[in-house]
Amino acid sequence: MMTEALDLSVQRQPMGSQPRQADSQLAWVIAAQNGDRVAFNRLVLKWQQKIYNLSLRMLQDSEEASEATQEAFLLAYKGIRRFRLESQFSTWLYRIASNQCITRLRKRPAQPPCSIDEELEQGEPLSQRLAAHDDQESDLLRHEQQQRVRRAVGALPSEQRLAVELKFFQEMTFEEISSVLEVPVSTAKSRFYSGLQGLKSRLGREGIRNQGPGVRSQNTGKRKTGSC
Repeated sequence: MMTEALDLSVQRQPMGSQPRQADSQLAWVIAAQNGDRVAFNRLVLKWQQKIYNLSLRMLQDSEEASEATQEAFLLAYKGIRRFRLESQFSTWLYRIASNQCITRLRKRPAQPPCSIDEELEQGEPLSQRLAAHDDQESDLLRHEQQQRVRRAVGALPSEQRLAVELKFFQEMTFEEISSVLEVPVSTAKSRFYSGLQGLKSRLGREGIRNQGPGVRSQNTGKRKTGSC
């Protein structure tokens, strides 16, 4: 991925020597705009996993997600001098990555989603997760439900899928989604709720009712977002 393309050989500083997260990111952006590759590489290290996870959930293909992630960061690198500092860097970066995913989805016919359990951050292989739990039947049921949710999300139109991704998985507000998609807030809400209605309809037909993309464990009652 990006660590190879831009030679991200950045040594981590001790925790106490790092400035506050927001200040350090702004400093990296300014430095990158002035041609500092190391500063841009730090931005890549901070955001590459989230951008890859977004791309993977949107495209549901690990190789294509890697390509889309690299393309997004290359475009960001080329356009960093045009980034306006009064905006959020993350919003700008998500916009680039989202456009990459939408473009790729529009160029290909709909495909059935694949299993991506081993690809996402903090995602262990299913066999390891099951070995770590006493109640394997509960884990298997939850995994099956998560697979159904992924299939349902993958069947949504690309713009609705992206709105659901940004709202549920990236936990953005509608105002932030509006900025990423460059549409009015009302349009962002419309795409999300249309996607949510499509999910409810499809999941209802498959036997999972009254649950969004997160799956709740019957044992704990805690919200599980699954591996994607």
